[in-house]
Amino acid sequence: MKKFIGIDLGTSNTFIYVEGKGIVFAEPSVIAIDVKSSSVLEVGYLAAKMIGRTSEEIDVIKPIQRGVPARMNPTIKLIKEALKKCGIKNLNNYNILFSTPSGITPIEKKALSEIADALGANEVYFENQALLACYGSGTTLKENRGNLHVNLGAGTTNIIVTSGNRILVNKTSLFSGNLIDEAILRYLRKQRHLLVGSKTAEYIKMKIGSVEFTPENRLLEVTGRDILSSLPHNVNISTNEVKNCIAPLTELLIDSINDALVLTPPEIASDITETGIVISGGTALLAGIREYIEKSINIAVRLAPDPVASCCNGMKQYMKLIK
Repeated sequence: MKKFIGIDLGTSNTFIYVEGKGIVFAEPSVIAIDVKSSSVLEVGYLAAKMIGRTSEEIDVIKPIQRGVPARMNPTIKLIKEALKKCGIKNLNNYNILFSTPSGITPIEKKALSEIADALGANEVYFENQALLACYGSGTTLKENRGNLHVNLGAGTTNIIVTSGNRILVNKTSLFSGNLIDEAILRYLRKQRHLLVGSKTAEYIKMKIGSVEFTPENRLLEVTGRDILSSLPHNVNISTNEVKNCIAPLTELLIDSINDALVLTPPEIASDITETGIVISGGTALLAGIREYIEKSINIAVRLAPDPVASCCNGMKQYMKLIK
């Protein structure tokens, strides 16, 4: 019997789950390629460290956007190198299970199939990312019992309402970790006249970012390039400044969750008020977001035990079902 490999191509991180071994790769979705030879220099953490720090001879690429491949060849190379790190040279004896975002298009799904063919896989399967995260978060998917799961990723947010293991409502929100990073970049550029890179914006978000005003208004010193003088410059940015950047975006998230609830059958909606909402994904770790959703929707919200790896953890259970 063929074994399964589960691949979760996240905008920020790629996870690979191998049946019988567990999670064997969990690193940034970044690849560094030599421009002249097209050879792979680094993938994952080591490639991510090279962002903004290389010459024109090295192309540092983030090939996954909004949970799907934006550039085919770099994506294939990224997966191949990740598998090599795990001691897997070919996939002839494996089936692939891809996690997919809500609203994936037929063209994007075809691209994943072509990647599976290029990797030499036997068969390819697809499943909704949020449903896999639902399995991986410890949610009991009882038949005819409603659940609402929100998977908050770097590139997209997937919202599903389920009854048992069936998806009744499937929504995508524009709210994402990358959107927050872009808002922080814009704020620093327009209000503080400071240019910084995307890695710095992400660091600010995770270090002092919050969706709620906090009594402890912490400060973080940030170094960048002053727009007016073009010289290196330091500024202090506060938690509440970051909150103001995030506020309009969190409204997008709440609107999307409300839209999903409006489409939910009344009996299932009644279940959700009892079972609550489960959130997962890297952006679910943003300070105050669980409390903010709970207060805005007026339904209890639970953070998944391992929010970043929930989707990949759910693949183990799902593989048993499709066998």
